[in-house]
Amino acid sequence: MSFSHLDEGTPESAWQDAGLAELEETAGWDQAGPETLLVLAVAHPDDETLGATGLIRGVLTAGGRVELILCTAGEDSHPDSPTHTPERLRELRRTEMTEAVRALAEGAGADAQDRLTLTMLDLPDGRLAEHTEQIEAAVHRALEGGGRSEGDAAQILLATHYRLDGHTDHDVLGHTLAAVAAERALPLYEFPVWYWHWADPAREHAWRHWTRWPLDEQAHAARAAALRAHHSQTQPLSDAPGDEAILSPGMLEHFLRPYDVVRRTAPDSADSSRAARIFDQLYRDHQDPWRYLTSWYERRKRLITMAVLPQQRYGTVVEVGSSIGVLTAELAGRAERVLALEASELAVERSRTHLAEHANVQVRQAVLPQDWEDAVPAGPGVDLVVLSEVGYFLQPDELRAVLDRAEAALTLSGQLVLCHWRHPIQGWPMDGDTVHGLVAGDPRFRRVSEHRERDFAVEVYARASVAERAVVVVPAHNEQDLLPRCLAALARAADRWEDVHGQGTVVITVAVDHCTDATVARAQEMAALDGRFQVLELDARSAQETGLPDGGTVGAARDAGLRWGVARMTGGDGATEDGAEIWVASTDADTVVPADWLVAQTALAAQRAGVEKEAEAKHAEPRVLVAGTVMPHPGDLDRDVERLWYSDYEHREDHPHIHGANLGMPWSVYRELGGFPHVSADEDVSLVEAARTTGVPVIATDRTRVVTSGRTDGRTPAGFAGFLRDLVAGGLSPQLSASGEHRPPADPARDPAP
Repeated sequence: MSFSHLDEGTPESAWQDAGLAELEETAGWDQAGPETLLVLAVAHPDDETLGATGLIRGVLTAGGRVELILCTAGEDSHPDSPTHTPERLRELRRTEMTEAVRALAEGAGADAQDRLTLTMLDLPDGRLAEHTEQIEAAVHRALEGGGRSEGDAAQILLATHYRLDGHTDHDVLGHTLAAVAAERALPLYEFPVWYWHWADPAREHAWRHWTRWPLDEQAHAARAAALRAHHSQTQPLSDAPGDEAILSPGMLEHFLRPYDVVRRTAPDSADSSRAARIFDQLYRDHQDPWRYLTSWYERRKRLITMAVLPQQRYGTVVEVGSSIGVLTAELAGRAERVLALEASELAVERSRTHLAEHANVQVRQAVLPQDWEDAVPAGPGVDLVVLSEVGYFLQPDELRAVLDRAEAALTLSGQLVLCHWRHPIQGWPMDGDTVHGLVAGDPRFRRVSEHRERDFAVEVYARASVAERAVVVVPAHNEQDLLPRCLAALARAADRWEDVHGQGTVVITVAVDHCTDATVARAQEMAALDGRFQVLELDARSAQETGLPDGGTVGAARDAGLRWGVARMTGGDGATEDGAEIWVASTDADTVVPADWLVAQTALAAQRAGVEKEAEAKHAEPRVLVAGTVMPHPGDLDRDVERLWYSDYEHREDHPHIHGANLGMPWSVYRELGGFPHVSADEDVSLVEAARTTGVPVIATDRTRVVTSGRTDGRTPAGFAGFLRDLVAGGLSPQLSASGEHRPPADPARDPAP
């Protein structure tokens, strides 16, 4: 998570509008007594005040004890300060902490000051990940020093930062104390601090599973006094840049609520940290705990899981919870690479032995979600994520965090497969149906296939899409040589589309425009082999029969081909039986599109449109246009010309280019814009300009890049070939559109990246 205290942040009103105040109260929040011990570990001075005032005051007021462990002095709070060195800040913040602790205990009952003990570890700020053993040892000392037995869990509370708070030190403490809580069977209370600042309540769902810890007036007064003590964080150190207050008024507003918000993990409610330890013990006791190697039930379930996968072959697969690698071996036969992640060290060792002959498999130990970034390469490059028999071993917010990371890692055409037992899971927070229901309710995904029976369910999800059907146009004028490879690539793109949308949901129209070579024959050969391809011969006779243009210009050919394809798909009126949107896309006969071209366009459009649920994805009419990039076919250009072209062409998001070879939009948007104008050049530029003029968002993306011919003898007067010809002749800048017209850079404010 990347954020700054200088960011504007999420306003408190957004959290209230999202229903934060409607959370249930923490069970047993008022049951603390003289025998209660709270061990609280925080990363920096002021964290205890911001996140745990309610916990501290609740225990002290009831006569209990609080062991407060401060891990760092927060000396790096102002790294760019021109007036305060880290050493000076360390001393200042230690003094502030002592004053704040006194304020938190003030008025909390007799001898409350003595019942609140502060231990300062003085570990380096920002580097707690290097000192987890020292933190664990300090926590254990505090627990044992409280004079309570290990088994008396009802009277001992552990508390620390939310493990996914977004600040490195906070996250480390959350995971570290979760491990201690699991080892000693203690309840754990986690409180967010910076989460309120960076998280979007509409997109982040973890908070919906938390509870409220009420604060009375005295607790509020204590918090206010303690915050005044932390003046180096609430007030600027000076007027100089770098000395700004860390806690802005907007940030502090989150802590003026009449309650704290906590994530409670009960001793009998396991999560990812506890799962790792439990499974290690399970694998110590049993070589194959679930009889993966011998059970017909397990084998049949694997066969069904593999059978529901839509694609025959995948590139990179990430399997979450790989156990001893039995399903991993099956996946290895359908993938180029498999990354198997498993929390148990013993299971990892056994799976590596089991998978020794599979050179395309890597097995890594990882406790998710916290270890995802270290285990999985960054960036969207994963084609399939497998969650088999693992979702219910996570807390709901942990599962959502895994889904967040999976979504970020998946390609635009990537898929997610889930397989889970449907019976109750004792000692764990969710069952299989709850896990699958959580994913089904995630607006970023849509279910494309499922198998459900009494014992288990298997489901496959793809990214949300703005359309379920697609029509593609390929204008072709004397393209006998290059057309076959174009159509072969489109067939692969249609296959990928139908993998997740079903058979019969793609029509590809080859609009053959007054050809004098074998282009018609080449197109008809493909149509004879693949019924998704239609050939529209544009001439005066076809215009009379269809009412469509007779071609003659590339704009007319594109327009006629799209309208013909939509009519063939819908029976003539352009409306589908179920009201679902049709996606229309355009490419060129000398262009090769990637296999995920169509799926990626509609996924990007769905992200931009903000589709909230599957029903809306089917019936809404999103207004968006996707404009992709091109690259010359390798070997088509002279190396000097190729170098000149690449030196200036912008393969990036929000690029300034427009190419008829790489455009897509909903049919409703195409009709709204009036379609491609019937001109011999710049029909693509005119259509995109019409979109911008009418307020249709344009996604200028490099994530749908196509490969086009590098020839200079194009079939239109201008176009990409004409541009390359001018480039060869005069060294023009590639900061032009496909037609050769100079285009101003995209306006990020008007056309932000998806």
